[in-house]
Parts: sequence; C-alpha cells; structure tokens
Amino acid sequence: MSRLTNNTKGVVLLVAAAIAFPLVASGSLVTVMALGGLFAIVAIGLNLLVGYAGKISFGHNAFMALGAYATGILTVNYQWSPLAAMLAATIGTGLVALLIGAPILRLRGHYLAMITLAFAQIVIIVSTRWTEVTGGLTGIPAVPNFSLFGFEFDTRLKMYYLIWFVAIVLFLLSFRIVDSRFGRALRALGAHQAAAGALGIDVVRCRIQIFVLSAVYAALAGSLYAHFLNYVNGTFFDLSVMIQLMAILVVGGIGTLWGPMVGSILLIWISNSLGGYAEYSHLIFGLIYGAALLFLPRGLVGEIAGRLQPRGKRVPVDQPDAASSPAAASPAAASPAASSS
Repeated sequence: MSRLTNNTKGVVLLVAAAIAFPLVASGSLVTVMALGGLFAIVAIGLNLLVGYAGKISFGHNAFMALGAYATGILTVNYQWSPLAAMLAATIGTGLVALLIGAPILRLRGHYLAMITLAFAQIVIIVSTRWTEVTGGLTGIPAVPNFSLFGFEFDTRLKMYYLIWFVAIVLFLLSFRIVDSRFGRALRALGAHQAAAGALGIDVVRCRIQIFVLSAVYAALAGSLYAHFLNYVNGTFFDLSVMIQLMAILVVGGIGTLWGPMVGSILLIWISNSLGGYAEYSHLIFGLIYGAALLFLPRGLVGEIAGRLQPRGKRVPVDQPDAASSPAAASPAAASPAASSS
C-alpha cells in the first residue's frame, strides 16, 4: 500500500486545518501561517535532496532569492504577467541549479556544503549591491499582486490560501516521487552510493535531477514571497533563512514525508512567539537545532512513529521506520552534517 494511501487521514486533516484556520485566527496569525507555508514549500524540496538523496545544500536561500528577484524584475520593469514571470523564474532558477549542480554534485565530503554556502553568499551580496538591476539595498518595490485567469490575489487571506494550496499539492507530489522508481533510486543513493551505482543507478544524474527539482521548489516559494509582500529585498534571504530551513528539517524529521510540514508549522510559531527575544533568534534556532540532533535524532515525526510501533517491531534510531524513508538507515539521513558525504 502506498504512503499516500496510508496517510490519507492525515492529509485530509491537514487540508481541513488549512481551510479552517483563517476562520478562527486573527489576520496577523494568518500572515504567520502563510509564511509557514512558504517555508514548507522549500523544506519539502530540500528534504528530498538531503533526506533521500543524501546530499546537503546550504544554498537554497539563494534559489529563493533568485525566484523572488526574477519575479520582481520581470513584473515591475518589463510588465510581464505574474504567472509568466513565475514560470520564467522557476525555470530559470532550475537552469542555474543545473549549471552549478553538474560539477559540484560530484564532490564528496563537506565540500558540497561549503560550495553551496559560498554560492548563497555570492547571490545575496550581488542582489544587494547590483543597484542598476536589483535596486540594491532599496530592493524592488511595487511588485504586483499575483493574478490567475483574471482573478487577483489582492489580500493576505487570498495569498494564504494560494500558498497553502501550492504547499499541499507539492506535499502530495512528494509522496508520488518517493514511491516512484526515481524515489527508490534516491533512497538507494542515500543509503549507500557505491551499492546504488553497482545496481546500475546513474548516481550523478539522479542527484542533479533532485537538486534541480529542489531548487525549483525554492524558486517557486521565492516568487510567491515576492507577490505576498509586494516587495523584494536580498536581506530577506540571508543565512538566517537557511538556518531556519535546516532547523525545520531536523526538528520535523529528515527523510520523513511529514517532517518538513510539521517542522515548518512548529518553528514558524516559535519564531513568531519570540517577542522581545527576536534579536536572539539565531542563537535560539541554533540551540533548537543542536537539541533536536542530540535528543530527537529522527525528528518529531520519526520519534513519534517509532514509539507508536509495537514493541517487538521497534527499530533502532538509525534504521528506517514506518514514517521514515529507507534513506534514514544511513548516517546521511541521521545528521545534516554527515549527509554531504
């Protein structure tokens, strides 16, 4: 039975909660949860790369920035329609990911993490300094509202529903990907690269494909972010965004289908609840990240699923369970730092 069938009730509850939330929450909380949906979109794609293919990236905040800036430039400076700009932004970012992924995904050890981090820093620096194109530190104001077939998403509530619609569709797509032949190849790569290659899997090609797909997810979130705020600025996508994304995966559960969704909702609430301690957000998220690695190595989803299993069927922490992918059997899925090997 497929994971999609096994998780039908959970998906129905998620959809119902997403629809009902604005009916009982204030406008500010709706805005917070819309941001949670944007982070969920990026985390879903990043989880496929880190949790299943066993490759870590610290550059997905840059792909978000590329998607947002492409959308802003095309709609504001060239009067493209929002839909056309979004499609161009996601396809263009995918091509960028393909160009850089082809050489860097051959790297081993922690070199991939280092080079993606460097790539992200370059993108952010260029975006805040190239005044003629990106507006520099001023950014790109007056990004138009997203519209589709004449319907304009001109309020935060409408954008909330659009964002969560996209997030849930991509979440369901992740079930299909993991259950597909391509998904099985990814899990094999995450578990043991040499064995996967011996079985005839094109290791480099599969990793490039999932790297590009995860970059497209991030670019789509960045494009939606630009329309949500009606403004683009490179400082929105600095290193702290990447820290939050990795914390989302670790807390929710790397290599689990529900992990990115649970982690994004939980941590966006924590971020919104910091109040006067917001200036210490980097420290707080770092502590959460470390505590999750030490005390919840499988993340909340993996730990809860393990505890719900019958005692005789429980598996060790570094082995796959009912909610985890087979990639969790490797150190690559147990720790983000190790997954770059």
